[in-house]
Amino acid sequence: MRRVTDRGAPADGTLLVSPGEIIARAAATVPERAPGDDAGGAAKVRAWTAPPRADDDTIAIPPAAAPMRRARRRPKDTLRYAWFYASRGAVAAVLLAGAVGLPIWLFKSGTLDEAGHEAAETYRHLRQGEFGVSIALDRLAVEGRNRTSREALRAALKVKKGDNLLAVDPWAIKKRLEALPWVRSAAVERRYPNTLLVTLVERTPIARFRDKAGTVLVDETGALIKVQSEKEHEHLVLLSGEGAPEAAAALLKRLEDEPSLARRVVSAERLGERRWDLSFEGGAVLRLPDGYEKAALAKFAEFERQHGLLARGAVTYDMRLPDRLVIRGTRTAAPTPAPAPPAKPAAAKPAKKTG
Repeated sequence: MRRVTDRGAPADGTLLVSPGEIIARAAATVPERAPGDDAGGAAKVRAWTAPPRADDDTIAIPPAAAPMRRARRRPKDTLRYAWFYASRGAVAAVLLAGAVGLPIWLFKSGTLDEAGHEAAETYRHLRQGEFGVSIALDRLAVEGRNRTSREALRAALKVKKGDNLLAVDPWAIKKRLEALPWVRSAAVERRYPNTLLVTLVERTPIARFRDKAGTVLVDETGALIKVQSEKEHEHLVLLSGEGAPEAAAALLKRLEDEPSLARRVVSAERLGERRWDLSFEGGAVLRLPDGYEKAALAKFAEFERQHGLLARGAVTYDMRLPDRLVIRGTRTAAPTPAPAPPAKPAAAKPAKKTG
């Protein structure tokens, strides 16, 4: 209950009004239509009435109003939208036709061939100095050369001091340099005003490889260096077998973990492109398993430190079985000298005759 003051009563009088009565009074003051809608201009107040009820005292709900229909577009709006889409479609069609048709026209008309021919002629004239533009080469700098000979380098460069720097073809020089056996990659660039800089990255031999053609060197990428091995390369491990050059870097990386064994390895044979047989000084052979070289080398190095296996005269140490070390055979021992023949007994002296 809410206590409100009745405006018609004296100022000091109060009435108790229920919320339902407040709502009813508010509904009774809602006008039926907006002021000024009627002909007389006077606002009419519609009293609130309860909704109609049926015979069984249920409220009768009137049928739902029909849905509103979509407003029809005026002819002027239709023409505006049609022009909008037609203009954009025409622009898109023109752009597509230009993107597809222009290259075809350039190709069929010979314009591309003519432009390429003119560019080639311009480049040729520029190289030959026929335009009257020339820069004399004053300094030829070569960096990274350690093993490549000077004669091979000069033959690949084909330039000398005083030549036209603009006529030098860096790509052709790069291709000739990378064809040299010791050069892995090369970079050639002009350094204006008058310098040609050549940077070489040479191969580093890590092993030797023996095949039917002979012995060549192997670099860190597994590529063959087609040069004759020299005295300084005799300490490198000698490889053999199919796929040995490509797997050499991984094997040597494993051997670095066991330096006591690495310095005694003389050769390594690749079998079936899967596993290695290592030969040590003195002729002993270690058969490594497939895929477990690191663990096998560590175990064999421990056995060598504890028992000195390589000094015991064994021929083959087989570690292909994961749980054991199989030792097969012994090297032939040095022949023992034949025993000296027994000394002959001294001849008996004849007895002296007496009497």
